[in-house]
Amino acid sequence: MNAIEGSHLKQWIVTAGFLTAVTVAGSALATTSPLPKMSQPSYWSAIGHKLTYIQEGHKGPIIYDFFDPNCPYCHSMYEEEQSLVQTGKVTIRYVPVAYLLPSSQPEAAAILQTSHPLAALGHFEVLAGKSFAAPIGPNGPVGLPRVKASAHTIQALSMNMAVLQSTHSMGVPAILYLRKDGQTALLPGMVSRGELLTLLPNLARS
Repeated sequence: MNAIEGSHLKQWIVTAGFLTAVTVAGSALATTSPLPKMSQPSYWSAIGHKLTYIQEGHKGPIIYDFFDPNCPYCHSMYEEEQSLVQTGKVTIRYVPVAYLLPSSQPEAAAILQTSHPLAALGHFEVLAGKSFAAPIGPNGPVGLPRVKASAHTIQALSMNMAVLQSTHSMGVPAILYLRKDGQTALLPGMVSRGELLTLLPNLARS
């Protein structure tokens, strides 16, 4: 999982192609870090340094999978991806964001703020399968682990959301991948295992 440096809690917003860090505690403007446009070859390497993710697998091409803990389609896609990861066809970097419901942030924190985020993600998805099968209340699915998000986690989730916004997509699930021609591409919405298999031959091994 990528670590984000810094001692101040910041909110990250996209302004004219830049990720702008605004200090929450205090009035001073922090720094502005340029983010290339998605059409530029440098975009892929740039987001790799900015995102906080949970990696599953170490073989095959890499894809970034943006998800919100309260997104049932994200859970379905997680299940579709598992056999591809387990057979070494692809490496998934799961990128949490938290915007669908107020409970999204503490649920994402329950995954990120553990000593073993990948195991926590797997356990969460097992519980999510049961929760999404039951009636969902105003506070989201029941039975999902939640903890208070630390300043570091809030900063990481905000950065992840800013990168998602930079793709001009606000929805999840969403997949970012690197094509063989060096271009970063976005695949929004639910993607099946079959569609992923069709996509794989076109991916670069980054």
